Amino acid sequence: MFGIGLPELVVILAVALIVLGPQRLPEVARMLGRAYGQLRRASEEFQNTIRQDLAALEREEDVNRNKAVAQDLRERFAEVEDLQTAIIREREGHG
Repeated sequence: MFGIGLPELVVILAVALIVLGPQRLPEVARMLGRAYGQLRRASEEFQNTIRQDLAALEREEDVNRNKAVAQDLRERFAEVEDLQTAIIREREGHG
């Protein structure tokens, strides 16, 4: 947690107890705990939003890639149909 060890935490709590006093220390600790929780939730929401946006972009890329493959297949089938038509015409002309 922020690179703070147990000895540092004890010193911080002792200074906080001296500065804030025993009555306000629990109140301030709750307030800091709530703020930390809200910050953590906001961070998780942000990360989830980023993940969802990346997933949407990947799906969009997949759709575009699939459209390109479909177009390529249509073009190849058209070429095959043209070749088939040319072969049929050639046979009809010679037969």
